[in-house]
Amino acid sequence: MKICIKVIGIACLSASLISCGNKDNVKLETLEDSANFCLGFQTAAMWAQRGVDSINNDAFVAGFNAFNIDEQNLPLELEQEQYSDLMQRYAEILEQRELTKMKTEFAPNIEAGEKFLAENKEKAGVITTASGLQYEIISEGKGVKPSLYDTISVIYKGTFIDGTVFDSTMEPIKLPLIPNGLIQGWIEALPLFAEGTKAKLYIPYYLAYGEYGNQGVQPFSTLIFDIELVKVIKGKAPETSDMMSKFQK
Repeated sequence: MKICIKVIGIACLSASLISCGNKDNVKLETLEDSANFCLGFQTAAMWAQRGVDSINNDAFVAGFNAFNIDEQNLPLELEQEQYSDLMQRYAEILEQRELTKMKTEFAPNIEAGEKFLAENKEKAGVITTASGLQYEIISEGKGVKPSLYDTISVIYKGTFIDGTVFDSTMEPIKLPLIPNGLIQGWIEALPLFAEGTKAKLYIPYYLAYGEYGNQGVQPFSTLIFDIELVKVIKGKAPETSDMMSKFQK
């Protein structure tokens, strides 16, 4: 049903464009004309989401026309490695441009987080690691300490520096302590605590959800977590061959 709705929508748009007759001095007299216009529009929309706000029309059209479906050739007679490198460098430019924009928009989050952490590290009992992570132990447990690839059972509450709760659990929840499975602040902090420990984490944005944030968490947000490490379930680091096999699949 959803596919039908999309098709009908395109057909209606095409009919509308045909009835208009022209768009920026381009004649749209047939269904194919209007569909081609839509393809260009969709391409522009897709790249606009990645930060492309202008293009060289002549270069774009030349590149489009240079494609040969039979030869599957690369543009500008580039080798695959050169082509990949060119597009990678352009992607980095777009990413840096977007990051600069985000830093300007969310500068108050950065400033508030830095001010909070600078004051917080002077408090008694607060320990600051080399990465900038801060933590304090409320009550220390006597069990084993987790390692990477173990599973931890925890109760936690996550708040912003103004005290607003953005996430919490009342019952223990099991979480795998694996790279990229949890925010870096947790990956660094949890192995420091013995089973049964209650602690408080103060996590700068770059060890939390970073420059882009997460659902319900704005970009560049410093986070606070009250955690209780209820249980450690020992795991095993995957063999290199197993990791390669999963990657290849």
